[in-house]
Amino acid sequence: MQIFIVILNYLLMLFIGLIDNIKGPIIAPIKSFYHIDYTYIGLLLFIGSLGFIIASFVGGIVVNRYGSKAALSGGLIFIILGILGYFLSPFFFAFAIFFFIMNFGLGMLEIGINATAAVAFIVNQALMMNLLHFFYGAGATISPNAAGRLVSLKYSWQNIYLFGGILAFLILIVVLFTKFPGTAKYVTKEKVKYLDVLKDKHVILFSVMLGFYIASEVGIGNWAVTYLKGTYGMNSVKSSMYLSLFFAAFTIGRLLGGFVVERIGYVKSIFIFASLAASSVALSMINQNLSILLSIAGLFYSIIYPTTMALAMKSFKENTGVVISVIVTVSSSINMVANFIIGKLSDIFGVFIGFSFIVVFMVLVIVMLKVLSSSLKSYSQ
Repeated sequence: MQIFIVILNYLLMLFIGLIDNIKGPIIAPIKSFYHIDYTYIGLLLFIGSLGFIIASFVGGIVVNRYGSKAALSGGLIFIILGILGYFLSPFFFAFAIFFFIMNFGLGMLEIGINATAAVAFIVNQALMMNLLHFFYGAGATISPNAAGRLVSLKYSWQNIYLFGGILAFLILIVVLFTKFPGTAKYVTKEKVKYLDVLKDKHVILFSVMLGFYIASEVGIGNWAVTYLKGTYGMNSVKSSMYLSLFFAAFTIGRLLGGFVVERIGYVKSIFIFASLAASSVALSMINQNLSILLSIAGLFYSIIYPTTMALAMKSFKENTGVVISVIVTVSSSINMVANFIIGKLSDIFGVFIGFSFIVVFMVLVIVMLKVLSSSLKSYSQ
């Protein structure tokens, strides 16, 4: 049964990777369906991120009171309801509500996966957690290419999501009939005020730096297909292929990058990989022949988030759970606003300018890292 739980956890993370990355290739069909501009697309992504963030808090409470099975089941039910709602949404704001519900489900599902992993991964935990993120990357690699091909075959964007809804229903049946290990206390009970934590300048620096990183990484997943189609006139299959290759490189980097990080150090690794990521994306925008560099950039993006989180965990010896919660919440909020900004800039100046801010965000990561590293006396560059 323990092995079955581990396999199910990996499949659930694969599922999140699949569902979470459908949206890149179908932004254009959604835009056409509702006759909206890129600002509204940015607002939609903002609403989706908000749903995910709220679920992170609610999911933790559910796990603590009812166990990981409740969070997993609830997450899958919300995903199914959200997707079914797409067929009942003749207006954009009705669709946005159901998009919120689906992303709320994704957030609940991820909390449930992490809570299950805490009690199911009893040996070789570092290796098994890396594999967990590998399966997300595998789903993210498959999803854009598959969605892009379905768009080219004239499938409606609602029907593309329906495939995910059917898969969610089948997984829900398995989860409901599975007995899960003991409840993991995902939410810490440390009596620390969040406002007190926010007064620590290192918490702010970590939060802002990670926020700009997430905005850059998620920005590629959300906007790369739109940028390639709008700037170079690529079809859905080719533009989605470049995004799938980005996630393939990203997945390989997540699997192998840890060895590099441990060898050359956390801060130095983040600096080198962030610099290479920004350079790769910037060079890919020179002309269409260099677009493959956008895919290769996934290799450099791969280690930044987990390495930054590891650095934060080492930097805060006390109240670590509360600190990480604050960092994740603030950084996710920055990402929400940043993707709305990309949409607005794409309307005003064109999608090329909007997408170029993905490079700007990564440059800001490098700047914030320099400020942060100079104030972390216990870590050398």
